[in-house]
Amino acid sequence: MSAAPELDAVVVGGGVAGLSCGVALADAGFRVRVAEAEALPGGNVRSERDGAFLLEHGPHTLMASADHVFALAERVGLAEELQATRPEAADRFIARGGRVHAMPTGAWSFLSTPLLSPGAKLALATEPLRRSRGVEGDTAETFFRRRFGAEAGRVLAGAFISGVYAGDPARLSAPAAFPLFWGFERAAGSMILGAVGHYRRRAAERRAAGIPPRKGLFSFRGGLGRLPGALAESLGEGFLPRSPARALTRESGGWAVHFDGGTLRARAVVLAVPPPAAAALLEGLDPEAASLVAGVPMAPVAVVQLGFPERQPAIPEGFGFLVPRGEGIRSLGVLFPARLFQGRAPGDGDLLVGFAGGSLDPEALALTDEALVDLVRSELRDLVGLSAAPALVRVRRHPTAIPQLVLGHLDRMAALAGRVSALEGLHLAGNWLTGVGLKDAVRSGLDAAQACGTRLARGATA
Repeated sequence: MSAAPELDAVVVGGGVAGLSCGVALADAGFRVRVAEAEALPGGNVRSERDGAFLLEHGPHTLMASADHVFALAERVGLAEELQATRPEAADRFIARGGRVHAMPTGAWSFLSTPLLSPGAKLALATEPLRRSRGVEGDTAETFFRRRFGAEAGRVLAGAFISGVYAGDPARLSAPAAFPLFWGFERAAGSMILGAVGHYRRRAAERRAAGIPPRKGLFSFRGGLGRLPGALAESLGEGFLPRSPARALTRESGGWAVHFDGGTLRARAVVLAVPPPAAAALLEGLDPEAASLVAGVPMAPVAVVQLGFPERQPAIPEGFGFLVPRGEGIRSLGVLFPARLFQGRAPGDGDLLVGFAGGSLDPEALALTDEALVDLVRSELRDLVGLSAAPALVRVRRHPTAIPQLVLGHLDRMAALAGRVSALEGLHLAGNWLTGVGLKDAVRSGLDAAQACGTRLARGATA
């Protein structure tokens, strides 16, 4: 006979999704443990100091629209550490034709930019006149071509897709990967008109709710890794590092999560790990559910960090540049963190972060560290004229970095939800369910906590 569950919930995975879920459950009064395989919390959302340089393992910024993340930061005492990007770093660049061009931000810059041909500008300017509506089978490529035209779709949307998904526009599902944009067209017959209406309504709702206005992008003074660190700290003994889950079994009264050093029994379990790990734990419970999870492709990404003790005049002031595919440039893009935030490099130094790989170039991760560094440096030299040698060089590889929400993703996730609902007390969280951003991961954790807490409370009063 199995022992009675000593916990209300075990959350498997100590990334931002799992930690957000665990903190929300603990705040609701439930007995919860968050088990993380690694020694540190956060998964890819991790920051570290290397001398006077502040390096991010994964994402670098947080969107101003992520109200639930800002509320969570306040909950764990990080509100005073939030920092917005510098105003002078507002420009974003796209590489085309062997150089980088600032993205247009107004009517004159749109008319004068060499980034697009006159025909492409006309197609983009007349987007509101094309009042078509998409279908569920739209790829990101077909959607953006329909809205922006072939050239602007490839250049502008292609660069955006490289930066967010490192993905293949011909495989990504528009309604799954870009639900907001796709929804604008469905609602208004135009992405631009739909966006204008949406953001006006959202601004009014925020004012009515007393939420302070925020613009741009944000981080914390110690990097985005401060968020999972503070969440784990708030859990105290409820956070279990170096605790990889080896198996998951159902028992009378709940669930058992098996580790190398023992077993935790709980009334509910939340799987907040990437698809490969989630699929492995689901295999013995429901092979079909495991297959649906394992079917989420993951894009590999290599990250090359280059630190300089002095500001590099060849680098333009701004956020960084992205690269649409088809430009003969192998990098996905380069960010300029020291231009975005104070404290990312020593004194007046510089920090550049290049990305390579993605769904269309997975072979890049097989390059040696030296070859990856040479790749990023040579393309920086060709595009902006940077020839200085960096004082700091760091290379990281993420073989399963970014989930790809490809065609059929919404149907597969609906089928998965149906199968998981039959496994009473089991819940899922993670950035592979409905969106890949940090705010999506946190939202998934909070949603899982809500569903799990509702079930636990219902069971307690049954």
